[in-house]
Amino acid sequence: GSSSSSNSSRTSTSASVSSPQNTTLPTASSSSPTANESILRFLLLPSQVVIVLLLEFLNSFRSFGLRFIQYNYITNEFGIGDIQAGAILGIKGFVDIAFGLAGSILVDIVGVRRVSVVALSVAIIGRSLMAFGRSRISLYLALFLFS
Repeated sequence: GSSSSSNSSRTSTSASVSSPQNTTLPTASSSSPTANESILRFLLLPSQVVIVLLLEFLNSFRSFGLRFIQYNYITNEFGIGDIQAGAILGIKGFVDIAFGLAGSILVDIVGVRRVSVVALSVAIIGRSLMAFGRSRISLYLALFLFS
């Protein structure tokens, strides 16, 4: 009697495992966290992650926000023509690429935090030169050296 019940339990177990009709997949709504859980997870991140996210947020304004007005600022405030402004901003693009490559190498050598702090400090100097400098020398320093 006991061997037949053991055989039937093995068959039903193996049938339920191998049968694709018996498997249920979790739906997206059941596995995704709620908004409160997501906020709680964000608040529980280590402070270093929060600092990096803050620096990245500020960097997005520095880079992308300024690009929209930079051409008009250069042509209107400094009296630079369209072709020369285009050339200046093209050179600035190449300088940004070079600084990006150098920065990525420095991150590997000295670490993310140090490079982020130095880059943000350099950016503050560059934006200050751009905002308060009134000569073309200050413009070129801001765009090419402190960009």
